[in-house]
Amino acid sequence: MRTKTKAVSLAVAAAMTFAAAPASAAFVNTWDYTVSLEWIIAGPDAPTFTSGTGFQEVTSERLSWGSASGSVDPSVNTNRSGLQIIDSPANGAINTGDSVTTVGITHFNSEISANFATLNTATLLTNLILTPLDPPVTGGASLPPLSLQFATTFTETPNVANCGFPVVNNCDDIFIVNFEALQQTFTLEGVTYNTSVVADGLGFLDDATCAAAGEGPGCFGLTTPEFEFTTVNFGFGIEAVQVPNPAMLVLFGTGLLALGAVARRRNKV
Repeated sequence: MRTKTKAVSLAVAAAMTFAAAPASAAFVNTWDYTVSLEWIIAGPDAPTFTSGTGFQEVTSERLSWGSASGSVDPSVNTNRSGLQIIDSPANGAINTGDSVTTVGITHFNSEISANFATLNTATLLTNLILTPLDPPVTGGASLPPLSLQFATTFTETPNVANCGFPVVNNCDDIFIVNFEALQQTFTLEGVTYNTSVVADGLGFLDDATCAAAGEGPGCFGLTTPEFEFTTVNFGFGIEAVQVPNPAMLVLFGTGLLALGAVARRRNKV
């Protein structure tokens, strides 16, 4: 009987602790955000090009290749192709549970000589900075940046009659994005959140297109028609995945208190 009484006492003590515990989880409804996107231009993740002549431009905002006298300017766009980051950095507000479009990449697809070197691989770096707005649980301070890198490959296809994969006109170029890490998780004031990258314009490509790009089945990316400008819009979403419920803790504690009261009455009998 002494062992049972001791166990009940411990349960009652635990119940009182749970029932008296304040609600420590602070759920953030709205966030301020800043998103940036850039090409990594130095080190092992710097862009690589196929062999050939011409001029290759490498900046954090644009990668281009083709004739040194050509241009990716939309009003000119002759003898030169490129991938241009647009709308970076982007700022705004987002509610937990929503997603928003932020930055993008435009491919300026121009017909260029087969003698010119073309883009082969490149790596994208995105940084997301979040600041809680409602409620401002950090006192106006931003959270540490959330950073992700995405490896990409680019295939400049020859303009031939038989491309070997579905096309819009001539032989579309193929842009592949490696989305191995779509999500990042962090915990703030007792609540766990997931941020995930979203993209409008990218999708899974058919096996023939993947093979033409030197990729296995199930590759992820897009094809870009010749003589056109194609834009991919990136964004992010945020959701709460683990929210402690103080009301459930109180209910649990109340149940243990009731159990302890019943046990004490039985002991008196």
